[in-house]
Amino acid sequence: MITFTIDHNNEQITVTELGKCSFRVDRPGKEILLLLKQDNEGAGHWFEEGTDNETEETKEIGAAIDNYMAKYDSLPTPDPY
Repeated sequence: MITFTIDHNNEQITVTELGKCSFRVDRPGKEILLLLKQDNEGAGHWFEEGTDNETEETKEIGAAIDNYMAKYDSLPTPDPY
């Protein structure tokens, strides 16, 4: 589980990875759980827990999470020795 910060609409948002496809997003005054789901064609869509449609906001936050995770995954793993 990792915690990181992304920028969304000039706000710093704290994101915590809860699982491979679920993230807690802490926005000022609001906390949401975002879930990444794939459609039958394999495309990923970001949903707020309890909903079954992607909004422009969840799509934008999800894209920022995807970008961060792509960078995080490409970082070299520190040598434990």
